[in-house]
Amino acid sequence: MKKLTMTIGIISSLLVSAAYASDADIAATLAKLGYTKESITISNTPMPNMKSVVTPSGKFYITNDGQFLTQGPIYNMSGKQPQNIANESNLALIATIAKDAIVYQAPDEKYSIYVFSDYTCGYCKKLHSEIDTYLKAGISVHYFAFPRAGLDSDVAKNMQSIWSVKDRKAAFDNAYRDGKISPASSVVPYVKMQYEVGVKLGLTGTPAIILPNGELLAGYVPANKLLEILEQTK
Repeated sequence: MKKLTMTIGIISSLLVSAAYASDADIAATLAKLGYTKESITISNTPMPNMKSVVTPSGKFYITNDGQFLTQGPIYNMSGKQPQNIANESNLALIATIAKDAIVYQAPDEKYSIYVFSDYTCGYCKKLHSEIDTYLKAGISVHYFAFPRAGLDSDVAKNMQSIWSVKDRKAAFDNAYRDGKISPASSVVPYVKMQYEVGVKLGLTGTPAIILPNGELLAGYVPANKLLEILEQTK
């Protein structure tokens, strides 16, 4: 019995060592791309011998030995419908900023979506001009800021002002109607946080819609089409 316990202990130690070695190999590979160990988050995936890495520039998938790296959706085909394995981690990222969204609540809510938006984006304006159509369809819309020109842009500063005032929704509506944006007396960090989450999600433009299952839709989707998509993912 003592020998068996010792053997189990040795195996456990080897497995732990292998896990640490794997993460070290992954960190070494990401260092070649300019990412420090502190700036990345390594997680397990359902795929054998492959992990996901969230970086300041988006998400990658990488083999445990750090030799092979890819980016983009990877689908699990074992179920009735293809399932993007990134969806779960997308929701985890959204959860870190969810409380700071500007929310348009549907009176008879069937679904909630998260939309990364920029008030200078034509299709973002189109989506917001139809906000009542989404709400009537039972789709609540939670907005996040994603200034396409980056955090040092005037757009980012203006979006910070929108998120800093007491009546955010009124300021948001005003901006999307091309109204003048007044500088806020104090600035909150929400826009920076939301932008960084958007980058980690791999966003390259706006609007970007996150569905309740974590699926990412790039671009404007009219309410009737979006409702069909939501029904299919139910």
